[in-house]
Amino acid sequence: MSEQTKRAVAVPRSRISRLGRLGSLAGRVAGNMLIDGGKQLARGQRPAARDLLLTPSNMQQLANKLATMRGAAMKVGQLLSMDTGNLLPAELTAILERLREDAVIMPAVQLHDALERNWGENWSDNFVRFSFEPIAAASIGQVHRAMSRNEQDMAVKIQYPGVKESIDSDLDNVFGLLRLSGLIPKELDLNPLIDEARSQLKREADYALEGASIEEYYAALSTSALKDRFLMPRFFSDYSTPEILCMSYVEGVSLDALQSAPQSVRDRCVADLFELLLMEFTQFGFVQTDPNLANYQYSTAEDKVVLLDFGANRAFERPFVERYCRAIRAAIEQQSDTLAQALSDLGFFAQNRQQSNLPLVLDIFMMAMEPLRSDGVYDFGATDLAQRIHQKGLEISSNPDAWHTPPPDVLFLHRKLAGLYLIATRFKARVDVAAIAQRYLF
Repeated sequence: MSEQTKRAVAVPRSRISRLGRLGSLAGRVAGNMLIDGGKQLARGQRPAARDLLLTPSNMQQLANKLATMRGAAMKVGQLLSMDTGNLLPAELTAILERLREDAVIMPAVQLHDALERNWGENWSDNFVRFSFEPIAAASIGQVHRAMSRNEQDMAVKIQYPGVKESIDSDLDNVFGLLRLSGLIPKELDLNPLIDEARSQLKREADYALEGASIEEYYAALSTSALKDRFLMPRFFSDYSTPEILCMSYVEGVSLDALQSAPQSVRDRCVADLFELLLMEFTQFGFVQTDPNLANYQYSTAEDKVVLLDFGANRAFERPFVERYCRAIRAAIEQQSDTLAQALSDLGFFAQNRQQSNLPLVLDIFMMAMEPLRSDGVYDFGATDLAQRIHQKGLEISSNPDAWHTPPPDVLFLHRKLAGLYLIATRFKARVDVAAIAQRYLF
């Protein structure tokens, strides 16, 4: 972890203290607006409330507050940056994006309290070594490395205190604050996103469920055609509790190390990730839906991608898989009518909304499937696909009355695919995605 992300800030545990943090944030933002508005009036300018709200100072305070609260507050920021497209102000989107990688850690006192609460006062007797410096930190917990008495090299994920109990209140408080701020368009129906955020957070905070997900994923991967192309940890149930998840430690470096790797290595690793996604979706029946770069590492010793986080595993019912595959095939074959019906079957279009955005949605979906339709190798280092999709999205945001948030299953699948596109672009990978798609979709 960098020095910046090692900043230790106590996690507020009670609902009142967490609400207090949001209240103090609202007060500071309002104060900033009054000061900035007064300055503009003194210069003879007529300030707009929205412009006063969207100052760099206010946006920075919002991101900092969500990061120190962790848990639901931080996850809301991550989810809002995931798939609300261009309906959010660019200033807010940029700040929310930062929450995907930014986090602070628990101070030593809270860490020791968590260890004693879960393992008892003499917990250290079971370990030869325990590193109190976390090797990773995110929205739900932070990870430490340890060596048990029976010589198991372990990665120990410790949940932040109060996170699980605060999910419902945090979601209500944060969405309420964002609604009142006017930063989210009134036309945008966030209820499906709120419900999904609530459900996902409760799943991610259930470490017993994540342990079962690790075992389920390992069983599926170890019997698949990709078993020799990835590394992943094993779950240690004997040391795990509802607030502590113990896994085998897998040696690896940041996936960003691939940026300096030979082209052939980058191409192969990214191709493996695309094939894994299609195998997850069409064969495993579940997908690890969080494409955060921190959820992967690279083993230089074994020349393989390491899979790390399984809290965002999401099961997909077979009928949904078949409908979505039908939509992909229609986009690959550029059959607009078939695609429109497939997307309608998936819930892309609300019955009570106007359909003026339908051609744009079809164009964007067709565009998003461009790598799967490419004749041969697709050069992610030379494409402007993301910019073209962004530009099309701006046309949708100009008519928010016609916007309809797709079902959560669609959002999370798009999140993963878009994340892989970004990884491929980051590493300037050249991959025959179409050939991979042919093996799994046709």
